[in-house]
Amino acid sequence: MGLAGAEYSLDVRRGWAATPNMLGEGWIALAIVIFGGWHPFKVAFGAYLYGALKTLASVLQQQTNLPFVLINMLPWILMILTLLSVSSGLVERLERAAPKRYKPLVRVILRSEAPRALGGDFERE
Repeated sequence: MGLAGAEYSLDVRRGWAATPNMLGEGWIALAIVIFGGWHPFKVAFGAYLYGALKTLASVLQQQTNLPFVLINMLPWILMILTLLSVSSGLVERLERAAPKRYKPLVRVILRSEAPRALGGDFERE
């Protein structure tokens, strides 16, 4: 993400100054990492899903009479639902409710362990 952030700020946004549209992008990125369970391919899927929602919002703004504020809330709603599902134990309930034959597949798709060093102190070797 480091090089992508530099590319985004220097090329796409033309500068380092925070703009009103950039204030929530960090929270979205955090939700994408949690959504992906710290697994690179799942995080990439979450990033593409976020991009698809932003594109869908742009298309819906042009084709419907809905207020643009409601349409732009789609990524935020996904972020809030993701964080709620992870913190509320919904993932565990979905895993338990799955039929026995699909439990391994559901576990692989929905469950991921956070990195072991997450929240630990940094110690030089």
